[in-house]
Amino acid sequence: MAEAVKLIKPSIEQRKFDEFMRKFKAGKFGTQRLGQAFYNEFNLHRIDDQDSLHNLYAKDGEHALNSIKQIFTFN
Repeated sequence: MAEAVKLIKPSIEQRKFDEFMRKFKAGKFGTQRLGQAFYNEFNLHRIDDQDSLHNLYAKDGEHALNSIKQIFTFN
């Protein structure tokens, strides 16, 4: 029987995420989609496994927010 593999989710400080959301809601990212702004703000281009981001860059609104919460843990 195969042993289950536990994947480690990337972690982001809750404070940094809250700050990002305040800036996003205030329009500090211009016309960028939520996923696009998040991707750029947190330099996600540095992640080797881009597939694990599930095309976050192209998502907006609740779709992006749900993906962010599934992909990352907050501490």
